[in-house]
Order: sequence, then structure tokens, then C-alpha cells
Amino acid sequence: MFDASPLLHSARADRLDVLGSLVCGFSSVTTRAVVDCDSLETLAAFGRWGTRMGLTDDHNIGATTLCAYADCRGGTVIMDDRDARRVAEFHGLTVRGTMGLLADACRRSDYTVASASVLADSLRDTGMRLPFPRGGFESWARDAKLLD
Repeated sequence: MFDASPLLHSARADRLDVLGSLVCGFSSVTTRAVVDCDSLETLAAFGRWGTRMGLTDDHNIGATTLCAYADCRGGTVIMDDRDARRVAEFHGLTVRGTMGLLADACRRSDYTVASASVLADSLRDTGMRLPFPRGGFESWARDAKLLD
């Protein structure tokens, strides 16, 4: 389940194709599919997650919605907001960031580290905040033991 940020930055970098290839073979949904799910269970979960995420009229709507959906149906939430990821993980959800997906693809040999570094820098150029400087994907991923 993708939050808007990974999709937005991939689209701005004209690399939605690469984002799609990172999850090839996995079932994926976006916030739109999640919003269409309005079971009582999901609505109750939305209330719980809204409190956890500090939901306001214009903040954390996507993260709250995805977490509620994942809470009811399982799956991995793909989001890049560090604070939202921490809350989701604390409450037992499986969460991955875009750079983690990229490292996973490198580890599976679906993507080279050099190509991943170029993509990371392209995403940075769109305004995406990353946990490393330009050209730092490989060092960051190795330090985090994501490529082993």
C-alpha cells in the first residue's frame, strides 16, 4: 500500500516505472483503493489510527488511511514520513520506505546499487527528503545492513 509521497516523487522524477518494478510480483494498492474500503471494521480502525497519527483536516490523512487498511487487512505500508513510520511500526504494522524498497531490490539482484544511487539522486532532485546526502545511497544502505 503506497502513501502519496513515494508516488508523487517518482512521478516528478518520471520514474513511476521503476517504482512499479520495485514491487513487481507483489499485490499493490494506493490510497485511492483504500479510501473506497468503508467497512465498519476499517472505519473503526481509521478512528484509532487517526488518534495515533495525530490526524488533522490537512495532515496525516493518507498515512492514517493506509495504516487503518493495513491493520484490518495486513500487508506492508510504503511511506516515507519518518514519524508516521515510527508510529505504525510501534503499533505492529509492517512498514517500508522507498529507499528500503530500493535496497530490497538491490539485495534480490533486481536492481544494481549504481542504478539505485542514480534513482535516489533523481528523487532527491524532486524535493524528496532522504536520510543521506547526494551520492550516499550505497553507504547509507550498507551502514543500515540493507544490502547484506
